[in-house]
Amino acid sequence: METYPGELPPGLPAEPPLYPDADIVVSSRQPIAGQADPTQPQTDTPEPEAVLYLLVLETRDEREQVFDYYQEALDEDPWQIELAASGARLDTFRFSLIDDADITGAVQIARGDDDRRTTLLISLEDAGASVEEPPFELPESLRLPPQFPQEVPLYDGATITNAAFVRQPGDETFIVSFLTRDAQDEVLDFYRKEFEGLGWTVQDGGELAGLGQRIDFRDGDAGIEGEVAADRFARDREFTEVRIVLSADPSRPPPGDDEPAEATPTASDDEPAAPE
Repeated sequence: METYPGELPPGLPAEPPLYPDADIVVSSRQPIAGQADPTQPQTDTPEPEAVLYLLVLETRDEREQVFDYYQEALDEDPWQIELAASGARLDTFRFSLIDDADITGAVQIARGDDDRRTTLLISLEDAGASVEEPPFELPESLRLPPQFPQEVPLYDGATITNAAFVRQPGDETFIVSFLTRDAQDEVLDFYRKEFEGLGWTVQDGGELAGLGQRIDFRDGDAGIEGEVAADRFARDREFTEVRIVLSADPSRPPPGDDEPAEATPTASDDEPAAPE
């Protein structure tokens, strides 16, 4: 999101009616990524993005005056009102641009309690816009989440792009995403061998949307379980994007704690016995 204090955002496809003498507090411009259809073939071309513009204005005029202004201004060419509603604390208009069906918007009007100013939130969405993304650059790798299980190795040369954990009574959930230039089969084979070497149960989790694949894993004592999913990275097909989601019992013993303790040294035959 790009913000612009005290001014309108650049690139407005059409300027909605602005209440006379109102102050522009802040505005913003934000691309909205479209949802890819998993039933359609995936391509290297990113989906077009809509753009959402938000304007926050303030005026000392009464809320009723502002309502009357927009009821008239939004019902004149090139705008038309689609909905008008009033509640105890908020008025709402939804409107569209007559000659461009891709442009819709809304105005919300509220009266402040403390400063007695009327606040307007104007949103304008251009569904037909297309924002060109800059070329992808590999970011610096993030750190693993705190307390990430040592039993689950990080793939060699991985660049961590997302890392999170959620702690609840009796359970910790970890989510890690990383990028690698290796193929997804290489990554999944690596984790399959690592987990099987620990004596864990590993099963194929099936194919995901597109060409993605997944394996599920579980340790013998049910202390750790989760999945590893891998697919081509949408923004740059030279990379594979891998996502590890696992839950762990926080009370499990640290790795190696189940090894038998070393025997207490005893005096050998070559050493003199203690005097009686």
